[in-house]
Amino acid sequence: MRNEKIFEISLEDLRFHSCHGVMPQEKLVGNEFTIDISIKIPYSDSILNDDIENTISYADIFDIVKNEMGKPRKLIETVATCIAKRISAKWSDIISGQITICKSAPPIENISGQAKVTLFF
Repeated sequence: MRNEKIFEISLEDLRFHSCHGVMPQEKLVGNEFTIDISIKIPYSDSILNDDIENTISYADIFDIVKNEMGKPRKLIETVATCIAKRISAKWSDIISGQITICKSAPPIENISGQAKVTLFF
């Protein structure tokens, strides 16, 4: 069995202030969110050409995440799904991906932690 090479491209600890949430206060004042996202793509020797066209730019991934975080939604599951769909549609050679969205201060009485969702795609 041959060991196939892949690249994993990741962005971690992206920070956004966004108005995602079900509660009226969340829609009005927003919340702090952090995002970790990674995608896996096939390895190709063309990367030795040292050309950005032979990979997926993490700046382009960031632009998609930033755009979707700017669209208020009730569920962070919806946000994660929209990000994954846009990334998958733009780059058909993606093998898989993972996105975790963390709401820093969920509006739950007496909670001292965070709320997270992770989507594997």
